[in-house]
Order: sequence, then C-alpha cells, then structure tokens
Amino acid sequence: MSQKTSPVRSLPTRVSGGVPWWLWLILIVFGGGIAFTLVNRLIPEDPDQIFQEGLTAYQANDVEKLESTIKTLKKYPDHAAERQLLEGMLLFGRSKPLLAVPMFQTAAKEPKLRIKALTMLGSAYMRSNMAAECIEALETALQEDPDADDARLTLCVVLNGMFSWDEAQKHLAILKDRKYKPEVVCKLLGDIYAELGRPAEAATEYEEALKANPIDPTNSLKASAMVRCRLQTGDLSGLDEILPSLDSAAVRDTVLAMLQMEKNDPEKGLTILAATLHENPAEPNANLAYAMIMEKIGTKEKAIEAIAGLQQPLSIQTRNRRLLEVVVSLAKIAGDEKLAQVAQQNVDQLTTLESEFSAKLDEVIKTQDDAQARLDLGDMAVAIGRFELAGTIYRSILYIDKSQASAIEDRIKASHQIQPMLVPWVNSDAPIQTPDGSAEPMPTPEPAQGSDQPAPEKATTPEPDAKPAPDDAKKPDADAE
Repeated sequence: MSQKTSPVRSLPTRVSGGVPWWLWLILIVFGGGIAFTLVNRLIPEDPDQIFQEGLTAYQANDVEKLESTIKTLKKYPDHAAERQLLEGMLLFGRSKPLLAVPMFQTAAKEPKLRIKALTMLGSAYMRSNMAAECIEALETALQEDPDADDARLTLCVVLNGMFSWDEAQKHLAILKDRKYKPEVVCKLLGDIYAELGRPAEAATEYEEALKANPIDPTNSLKASAMVRCRLQTGDLSGLDEILPSLDSAAVRDTVLAMLQMEKNDPEKGLTILAATLHENPAEPNANLAYAMIMEKIGTKEKAIEAIAGLQQPLSIQTRNRRLLEVVVSLAKIAGDEKLAQVAQQNVDQLTTLESEFSAKLDEVIKTQDDAQARLDLGDMAVAIGRFELAGTIYRSILYIDKSQASAIEDRIKASHQIQPMLVPWVNSDAPIQTPDGSAEPMPTPEPAQGSDQPAPEKATTPEPDAKPAPDDAKKPDADAE
C-alpha cells in the first residue's frame, strides 16, 4: 500500500538577511517620501509664483488658498506690494471695500502692479459709492495702459449706473471689437439699446451674449430680455434657440405660443397661453402675445373676445403703447370705431410723450453731474409707463448727491402707482360686446393708491471684479469700514 505524500506548505519568499519583500517595499516608499521632502525643501520658493497662485485663488474665490499665499508672502519683504494687493482683494471679496482702498493705493505705487491695483481701486471706490474717485482711478489706468480691458469694463459698469450712457457705449464698443467678455459686454449694450428704444439692436446684443457663454447662470435674464425686445418688433427669429435658457414658465409659454402663430397654428398658441394667463392675468409679455395672436386670427368674433379679455391687463398697463396699438387693430376688426379712435388717441399721445422723452434722454446720457435733469427725466419715464427705467434714472442721482437717498426711494415707490389712461375709455353708452352677447363697458382705470405696478424682469450686471463673500465660517467679525 502506497503512502500519501503530505503537502508541503510554501514559505514566504525572503531576501538576503531574512527580511520579507513587502517590508523592504514599505521602507523604500517611506524613505523615498522623506527624500522627496528634503529635496523639495532645498528648492527655494518662488515668491512671484506664489503671488500668481494668489491671483488665481482670488479669481476662483478660494479663500483658504488666498490666505495661505498672503501668509507665505510675509516672509518676503521685497514683495510687500504683492502681499498688500492680495490682502486688498481678500477684504474686497469680504465686502469691505473701504478697508481695501489703502491696500490698493499702496500696491499701485509698484510699477508692475499699478494697472491691476488701479483697477481694483476703482472697483473698491465703486462699491463704496465714491463715483468721482472711482472714475479717476480707472481713467488713470486707461491713460497709462489703453489695453487695460478690466479697467475699461469696470468703468463701463460705473458709467452705466451713473446714466452716462453716451460715454459707456464708446467704451463698450471698444471692448466688443476686442471680443472681451462678450457675455457681459453685449448684455450691457443690450440693456442700453433696449432703454434707448432700439429693441431690434438690443435683441441682437442679447442673442450674442447668450451665444458667447451658453452656461452663464444669468442667461435666463438675458433670454427674457431678448423675448421682450422681439415682441416689441414682431421679429421672432432666434427665439426657438433660446427656449432652454428660459427659467420663467410664463415667458417660455409666451415664446412657444408666438412660435405656433408663426407656424400658422394660432389656436394652439392660445391653448399654450391659457395656463399662464389664468395664473397671472396681468403678465405683460403673455398679454401682448395673446393680443397679437388674436389679431393674427383676424375674425370679428376673436377680436371681440380679445378686447373683453384685455380689459383687466389694460386697466394696469395704461401706458403700454405696443399693446394699445394692437387694441386699435382689434377694435377695427370688431367694428368698434369709437374704441379704435380712443385707443388711437392714447397711442398718439404716448408717441408724442415718448418722442419728448427720447430727445431729453439723448441730452442727459451725455452728462455725469446733472441731478435735476435726471430727476426730470425720471418723471418723464414714469409718464410713459417706463417704471423700471425711471427707477434706474432716479438712482443714478445718488452718484451725484447721496443726501437725496430717502427722497429718491420715496419717488421710486410713488412711480409704481397705477396711472389712468391718458384718454379715458369709452363710456357706458358705448359698451363693448362680449362673446356671449352681453354688453360690458370698457372701464376707466383709476390710480390705485399704494399699488405697485408689475415691472419686467431685468438682470443686473455684476461688477467685473466683484467676488462673492467667503463662507460665514471664514469671515472675521464685522467691523466698521
């Protein structure tokens, strides 16, 4: 009988001296790490590289990295100006612009940092509502370096806020030619063109801004502004492409409805608008689209229905010339010549007021220090129903005279009260026939005391050099600036 061979247990492979291979591997890795650290310490730090890392950290809003680079630069007295520039940026990012001012002023004495420091100084003055000092710093930067695009864009933001649009447009045109930050530059141009009564040009600028940065978080506001401009002109080109950018369901439905009208399916457009108008009967864009679609259908029955449906929004949007123009057409289709005549009289008076406003506007945007002219222009904007623009004009006065802050805010609140029609609607002896055959007079709107009129959505352009404040956990205790 054969004997079974017992299995032999294999032993771990050993190297000379009996040390396991895996222990040698650990020793090699550990020793290599120590060697790398020692060699790395022997390589001298490059303070210029550290400074660049700090600038990158500021742009990325990396507070910890920015603080770390500032701490490291303290070891290099020859780079005190770079450190102070970064310290100023840190304070600026923490919404302490006045504390940042002396840091930027010191850094501006260093020739290689001067333009960047002056640009940041201008931004700090802007945040501190010191317009004259802001413009002086930025214009100095541009005189010394005409290619300082950061400084030029910051100056555009200031001029825009001051309502000095004539000068702002000149700088924006230069930046646009250089293709510098088109998502910001084109948006600013679009805002100005829209308020100057040039909706076609404004829509083109908004479209360019959207294409320049498809993932910009402010694209919904740009797209909404583009929709308003396209509705004003009746040109719907490009609207189908911006649908994904629209966050507002009301604006999105308005676009979809108008596109259906373009496809000769206006009834489908009305179906799309129904939910929006039910939720918000006074929504300006949706009501204008509704009126335009009913006008497109062009039947007497639809015209009568539209006039009845527009009574409530018209009692609020009493100075909406574009909507009133469509009402004129609808009244004629409905055979109501008296209503058509009254609506046309409102259109004519608004056209005259808008012409006077435009002439005054062209004068005021060429100035920087005429507070009374801005006050008068704001009142004129209210008279033609440009309530948001009126607020912009009124607030521009604060760049000239901050002592008027309280009075300006009171004026802005008063400007949102609903105004009566320039020419009252027809009286009860000339009723509008509603679709069910009943007679219903067009109401004569009365001012609603204390009632705010809905204002269109509008984006503010962030300051080019402004950074969001760091996390509260990183903020020092608030101190007076």
